[in-house]
Amino acid sequence: MVKIAYMIGNGLDIHFGLPSKYTDFYEWLKKNPEKYEDNNLISDILNNIYAKEIDKEKSGNWDALTDWSDFEKELKRNLEFISKDKKANEIASRRIQELEEVSLLLREYLQNEEKSLMPQLEFNSELSAKSLSAPFLNLPSTHMLLIRNRLQKTFAVNSSNKFSGSISFIDFNYTGLLSKYIQSLETVTVSFISDILNTQNIKIDASIFYPNGAFDDTPELGIGTEMDIPDGLELSQDEIDFLSKESFARRRMDGRVEEILTTIKTSDIIITYGLSLGESDALYIHKLVSTLIENKNSTAILIMFDPKYKKSNHGFRYLKKITEIRNKVKQNFQHINKTNENEIDIDNILKERLLVLFDNGLSETNDPKYLTYFPFKNIEDKNNQKSN
Repeated sequence: MVKIAYMIGNGLDIHFGLPSKYTDFYEWLKKNPEKYEDNNLISDILNNIYAKEIDKEKSGNWDALTDWSDFEKELKRNLEFISKDKKANEIASRRIQELEEVSLLLREYLQNEEKSLMPQLEFNSELSAKSLSAPFLNLPSTHMLLIRNRLQKTFAVNSSNKFSGSISFIDFNYTGLLSKYIQSLETVTVSFISDILNTQNIKIDASIFYPNGAFDDTPELGIGTEMDIPDGLELSQDEIDFLSKESFARRRMDGRVEEILTTIKTSDIIITYGLSLGESDALYIHKLVSTLIENKNSTAILIMFDPKYKKSNHGFRYLKKITEIRNKVKQNFQHINKTNENEIDIDNILKERLLVLFDNGLSETNDPKYLTYFPFKNIEDKNNQKSN
């Protein structure tokens, strides 16, 4: 069986029109002060998110340096700043309680926004199926040939692999938009992949993995792993487990972390869409790279948002951006990796088997149903105008 894993990030929800950036959430907090009180974490966010300049004379002051646009990154920096205080443990404990309130408010905000957005969207099997072929159809022919050769090598080892395929989804978002998008699909024909299989029907696994929780599963805000908690903080195990996204996921005792890591490890092709590659999700990026290391016939395809991208532009900026993305993946791997990295030629592995594609969020006609990746339809109102 050929296995494909899709790792989905916030870029997908944004693509559908959901205002799900942290900055959107902060705007909502600012307009609804009655929903919280005496929450210093929210106060810090609102006091700093709109800062335009950095006072270089306050380089040691975390408050003067942050804008909170990357919540997990800034939360970690905030805790590092707190760890130097004489009352560090007391302040950190209070901050963790404030973090829980922020998580619940984020759930309320996203639930309301999704409920408002859904009447404007129409998902159907034809468009959803089309999106699962898009990453392969947009690969350069040389890259398609490389993947074909790798899969054929896999078939040579075990010819039974050639009789079927499956697609699994790992959704780092809290919303249900991905679930609604694929709910009408049981099997799908994926161009290029189906062409080299003995079957045209690739099975869709409707059981989506949510590493960070979902609306009915306590959405989880925090930093990556226990090792990311700054030295100098003496926290209880409960506080550690709530603060660390990995630890919190494991405390749910449903095996999701291991199932996700196994899904990535056993996949022949790993595709990311709209994933920021932030350090808070480094555990799963590490497993992606580890899979490339351990399985010489595996391939990763990263689809990244770039508003300036044009298919006809393959110049210096294009090459530089790909290098930056690969370096970010490498940093995530090294952040988690415990082995001697000098024994592994990471750069060469990523250069050969981590392919980068770009999506500018638009099509030539600017019509959402013709978007390159994950097409959908906007429902038109009575005046034949697209809903806002």
